[in-house]
Amino acid sequence: MGNCQNDSNCDCGHDHHEHHDHKKIYLTLVDNTQVECSVLNIFNADNKEYIAVLPNDSETALMYRFVERNGAPELSNIESNEEYEIASQAFLESMNHDEE
Repeated sequence: MGNCQNDSNCDCGHDHHEHHDHKKIYLTLVDNTQVECSVLNIFNADNKEYIAVLPNDSETALMYRFVERNGAPELSNIESNEEYEIASQAFLESMNHDEE
C-alpha cells in the first residue's frame, strides 16, 4: 500500500455524525485500482504512528503504519500479529477516548 492521496472534501453520501469531518484518502491497490476510504483516526502505539481507514462500501476498518514525508502521507502494511494487536488496542482506546 505505499501510496494514498488526501482529499479533505467529503461528499460521501453516508449518514455520519452531525459534525462530519472525516477526511478521505485513496488507496492504490496492487492492481492499480483506487479505493476511496474515510480516515477514522491517526494514532500512536509503541512509538509508531498508525492510521485506521474505512473503505467505502465496507464495514471493516483497515489499519496501516502511517508516515508523513514531505507533506504526503505514506502507508505501509503491519507485518506481524503482535504489532497488529498493539495497534488494534491503541485504536480502540483512541475511539473510546473520543466518545467520552
